[in-house]
Parts: sequence; C-alpha cells; structure tokens
Amino acid sequence: MFLLPLAFSWDTFDRYALPKLLVARVLIAGLVVLWLARLAITRSVVVRRTALDLPLLAFVLSAALSTVFAYNPNVAIFGTYSRYDGLLTLGSYAALFWLAVQTLATPSDARGMVRTLLAGGYAVSAIAILQSITDSLRLGELTPAFGTMGQKNALGALLAMLLPLACWELFAGRSRAGRLLALNAGALIGVALVLTFSRSAWVAGAAGLAIVLVAVQPSRRARFIAVGALAAIAVLGAAAASAAVQAQGVPLQRTDLLALGDRPAVWRDTLQLIASRPLLGYGPDNFGLVFGRFESVDLHQPWDKAHAEILQVAATQGLVGLGAYLWLIAAFVLAFWRGPRGPASYAMLGGWVAYQLVVQVNFTMLAAAFPFWAFTAASVVLMGATREGARANLPRGRLVLGASAIGAVAAVGVGVAGAALPYAADQRVLAAVIDDYAGHSDLALAPAQEARLLAPQESVYATEVGNLAFERQDWALAREAYAEAARLGTFNPGVYRNLALADINLGLTAEAEDAARHAFELDRFDPANRALLAQFGVVP
Repeated sequence: MFLLPLAFSWDTFDRYALPKLLVARVLIAGLVVLWLARLAITRSVVVRRTALDLPLLAFVLSAALSTVFAYNPNVAIFGTYSRYDGLLTLGSYAALFWLAVQTLATPSDARGMVRTLLAGGYAVSAIAILQSITDSLRLGELTPAFGTMGQKNALGALLAMLLPLACWELFAGRSRAGRLLALNAGALIGVALVLTFSRSAWVAGAAGLAIVLVAVQPSRRARFIAVGALAAIAVLGAAAASAAVQAQGVPLQRTDLLALGDRPAVWRDTLQLIASRPLLGYGPDNFGLVFGRFESVDLHQPWDKAHAEILQVAATQGLVGLGAYLWLIAAFVLAFWRGPRGPASYAMLGGWVAYQLVVQVNFTMLAAAFPFWAFTAASVVLMGATREGARANLPRGRLVLGASAIGAVAAVGVGVAGAALPYAADQRVLAAVIDDYAGHSDLALAPAQEARLLAPQESVYATEVGNLAFERQDWALAREAYAEAARLGTFNPGVYRNLALADINLGLTAEAEDAARHAFELDRFDPANRALLAQFGVVP
C-alpha cells in the first residue's frame, strides 16, 4: 500500500500512471495468495461482508454491460493509454477493496493500513514539494506540485483525502511523540496540498478537516491550537518554498486561480452526449472517442473526460451505471450513519468526502483511486460496517492444499504477466521514440513493432509504428498501422488525418474520405481537419 502512490518509472514512456497500475496488479495478486494461504491453513472459507459489496458489484456489472454495447469495446475493456479506465481497472478497484477487507481482521489492522497510506502520502508530499521548487526554478514560473502522481489534481485528491486522517491521528495520539509525528505528517501534506494550486483539493481538504473537527471531543482550545498549528505550518511552509523560488527571480503570481476555464462548456456538451445514449452510455473510457461530435464551441484541445465524475459515469455507463454509482455513495454514508460514529468514523468520513469533492469537478485518476479504495476498505472496518458471512469448513487432506497452491501459482502468474508485459511494451516504445527523436527512424521501427506485439491492445503503440512508417513514406505499413490504431480506439484526430493521407498516396480515395470524416468528427474546429475534408468536396 505504501508504494501505490509512489510508483514511478524512468524507463517507460508513461512514467506515472502505468507503474501504479502494475504495482496494483501485483498487490492484488499478493492479496489473493494471502487469502488462499489462510484458507489452506484454517481449512475454512470465511467471507467478510460489507455494506458496499452489493452496490460495488452492481457498479462493476453495469460497466461490464456497457462494455458489451460500447462504442469501442477494446477501449471499454482496457481503457485509453495513460488513463487505463476500462473495465479491467474498474474490476481491479473492486478486487482491491474486497481483498483488503478480507485481510483486515480487526480495527487495529485497519488503522495500520491508514497509517501506511499516511506514510506513503508523506513521502509523496516531500517529493512533490521538491519537484515544485525545482521545476519553478527551471521553467521561470511558479509550477504546481504533482510529484510522483503526474498531475496536480491527482495529487490534490490523494492529499485532501489524507489530511483529515493526519488530523485524526493528531487528536488521537496518546503520546507526545505520536502527536508530533502526526503534526509533522499533516504539516507536510498541507504544504504539498497548497502547492498543488488545485482549488478543488483546497476546498475538499478544508471540508474534510471540518468534518473531523465536528467529531473530536477535546476542549475548544485544543482544537484551535491543533488545527491552527497545522494551518500555520502548511501556509508558512508553502510561503518558504515560494520565497525560495522568488529569490531566484521567479514571479509568484498565478492568474488562473479564479478562472473556470472550459469546464462549464464541457459539462453543457456532456449533457447532450448523455442524452444521445442514456441507458448504458458509450462504454468505459470511451468519452474522448465521441465527445467531438457534441462539442459546440472550440475548446482548443481534446477532452477525453467530462471533468465531473457524475457526468463521466452517466456518459460512459448510462443511467444504469449512474444509479449504481449513487447507490454506492449512499451505502457508504449509510454505513457511517449506522455505525458508532466515533472520532475514527468521522475521520474516515472526512477523508472519503474530501476525495469525492475533488473527483466531482475532475475525474477518477488511478494514481489516487487505488489508494482511495484501500482507504475505503480500512474505513468500513473502522466504522464497524463489516460482518462475517457464512463459514464453510473444508475437508482435511491434500485436495485443499493442492487447490490452494494451484490458485496461488495462477494468481502469481497472472499478476506477474499483467505487470511484466505492459512494462516491457512501454520500455520498447520509449526506445523507439528516443531513436526517432535522434533521427534514427530506421532503428526505431523494430522496438515500436515489439511494443505492438507485447501489447496488441494499445492504440498508441500502433500509432507509433504508423508514424515511423509515415516518415519513411512506407504508405502500406502506415495505412495498416493507423487503421489498426483506429480500430483499437483513439481520440487523436492526427491518426485519422495521417491515415487519410496514406490512403491518398495508395490511391484509396473512398477510404481516405472516410478517414478524413473521422478526423473531423473528433475535432470539427481544427483547420487541418476542415481543410483535409474540403479536399474531397465536402463543405465542413
């Protein structure tokens, strides 16, 4: 759990999201092995039930149903490159939650997991603060912190979730050393949170802290001192970091903090997208493949997410998925309400609410989502929202041991393969990109083809092969690779433009026009797409 937010790779093209996904897969495989080992040792099957089991299962099943009828089934299963928000990842969230609940036997175990997540957040915060300072000095402008998370809102979601937990540890600490550790963790997390410049994370972190303050019972003076100390240290720390940057001549003004940007326009157009396929949606992670059809104003860049989680779920999984999602939210709140509602429960609620507030104006990012589901598992245990289901005693003998061993070997095999193959593929595509940038496109083609073989579901790898062939004017290979990238699913109009040009050079006029139409559908405001379509006598 400690490594989930820290996972990072220097030798893959996707340095941030992919390593975390692969660590999560290995972690899930390890939890399966632990569960099977306990089954073999105790000779019994005990399944802990939670209030979230049924709504979470319904949510995953709705995603599976949407996948069956998805606009692009490949994207619905695997997700788009660097997002990976397909059915497999949604299932991984559910698996991590369920297996973590089975592993956490007592509230003490759950609190240990919370502290592990806090330790990981502490390390991420330290890295993010250093990254923000060094990037600001290098670029000559104040740069948001993102650290190993790869994006400021992903870091903000994680830290906003963890800040109430650090505050709870501060109040619950029984020793001065424990309280100092909690204060240290909360302060560093607070500094990093300020430096994200993520407004949603600021609001979410404040809301989470407010929920914790409602719950704690010490005197008002103690509350004021503790929270005041956290806030003061966070602000002073951020100010010190900013002063260090300003001393090198970097301006501190950020003019974008009060701007809404293009989100309102995206939300408005997303409503039209939802209305076009309301029941089951377009399939997990398919938003970017279809949003261009509903884009009413020029947004100047591709938008592959609705930047509002409720709208994102409705667009990709329809009203069926939205109903399951709202059921899941209600189930957590109800589990809190029916529980003992002690300080620990309020802390869990504070962290959970903080995370939800961030994603409701952004979207689920796996860098923060995997820690969130581990945290949610610990939350339901600490809130007393688990119960032991039916116990099934297993017969003694070698059959149970053998079956458990086979299952464990299978889990390890799937986990290792699920991590090793994507990792090797991304290494190879990075090698191809490096060779291409160095002017050695002849050397770049082989590793790009290897990446494509190792991960045949990745549209980006097929696109890289197409790009290399396009540079060499190998129109047949370029057409084959771009066509495969289009089949696998992409929201990059450049793929369709280049496919159209390859078709033109091969004398395939009808196919070229079809590719040009697809490029125009993805971005009707791009002059390049409009000009290409006009070559076929079509007035955009």
